[in-house]
Amino acid sequence: MPLETLKALQEKGFLENDKLVFNVQVKVVEAVDEGCLTGHEMFDVNGFQVLLPQVPLVSWIFVEHPDFAFNFKPKNQWLKTTYMNILLGLIGTLNKPLHSLTEAEVSNAESDLIDLTEAGFKLDWLKIKLEEVSLERKKGNAGGSQVGDLVEHINDLKVELNKEQATSAAKISSLEQTVSHLKDELHKKNATTL
Repeated sequence: MPLETLKALQEKGFLENDKLVFNVQVKVVEAVDEGCLTGHEMFDVNGFQVLLPQVPLVSWIFVEHPDFAFNFKPKNQWLKTTYMNILLGLIGTLNKPLHSLTEAEVSNAESDLIDLTEAGFKLDWLKIKLEEVSLERKKGNAGGSQVGDLVEHINDLKVELNKEQATSAAKISSLEQTVSHLKDELHKKNATTL
């Protein structure tokens, strides 16, 4: 394409980050079937059958990572749908808040990523995300472990302090009794000498 054409497309807002952007508007002249959608209907997105609520995410994947399924070649539609559901589940898991992820979920995510990669998906972007999640989770667990250790140490110190206070209180009480007893004896001696 000539450079002038590319510049014109970019100036008019049709070219962003070396990607052609366009809007399609559809005017409905006549609705043939006015049935309602239940959300359980399957839609084709680049050869993958997905549910209506999944269409935006699957479309986003193809826009952001257009070659991610280039080496994925199954002809069986059920198998393609199953793999896509595994991929969507993996993405959902990796987008969960770190504090709510369990060790089992991270382990399952690793297994799913291996299965998807072996099936032909190019998922370097998800591998990086999984490594980040695993690392952050380990940092969180290490931090949580250190906090737990500190809390345990503080509790041990409190128990030790309480024991020392009890021992000190007993010694003080004993000393007070001794002082009181000595005062009584001193008063008796002073009373008898007078």
